[in-house]
Amino acid sequence: MQSRSKASYERMLAAAQDLLKIHGNDEFTLTDVSRVGKVSVGSIYCRFDSKDDLIRAVQDRVQANIQQEQQQLIARVALETGNLHDLVAALTAGMAEHLRHHADILRAMMLRANHDPVVAQLGKTSHQAAIADIKLAILRYRDDIAHPDPERAVQAGFNIMYAALARVLGLGSVREEGDMWEWEQLKRDLTHSFAAYLMTKPYVAQAASHDGGRPHSAAPSEPRAGIPRGTDAAGLEEDADQDRQPDTTAAAPQRRPRGRPSTKAKAG
Repeated sequence: MQSRSKASYERMLAAAQDLLKIHGNDEFTLTDVSRVGKVSVGSIYCRFDSKDDLIRAVQDRVQANIQQEQQQLIARVALETGNLHDLVAALTAGMAEHLRHHADILRAMMLRANHDPVVAQLGKTSHQAAIADIKLAILRYRDDIAHPDPERAVQAGFNIMYAALARVLGLGSVREEGDMWEWEQLKRDLTHSFAAYLMTKPYVAQAASHDGGRPHSAAPSEPRAGIPRGTDAAGLEEDADQDRQPDTTAAAPQRRPRGRPSTKAKAG
């Protein structure tokens, strides 16, 4: 009895998983599960309170298998590579094929995570576990990472890589079809970008002022009183400086115009 009960339970999970992959979502009924799994609807309700509970059980099993495969992949790649670039390249290619292999079931689960917090949390936990394993592998080459925060760099690089793969594979959305050359090129591009991000020191641009090269703020300064915004302040200041110069023409002696001598000169 126990053996038959266990086999029936396995067929329920397998049927629900197949339907998730076929439909790409959870738009199926327990009657469909009964038909595909060759189990009665009554027996399903003996095991699960609802279809939601059945799907969560499927996800729990799927995520456990995916996480185990990821750990094996990362361990194998770590043993087969001897430097940072080769490790990143092998991890990128391996994770790409791993996600591609499970894309159908992951796509359905990610869609359901939009409205099922239990599924969403389980998926988040699995993703964090993958990041932790990736960090352990890559940070063996911490000294070769040029980024000032190696742990943050590894996590950011992995998230960027994962997001690009998820977009192409349609995880959480409708898949966009592409040919094999585009897929292979994508893996090469992601390898290059991930490795370059880790092995290149970040460049921080600074604006240089005219006072000895010290950086200054690029934000526009407030206009001074009396100088309207949008005018050439330098030109206005120059004009103002000229206005403030002493009037030398007023101090110069006045010369009499030439002509008849004055009356006072004759009297003298």
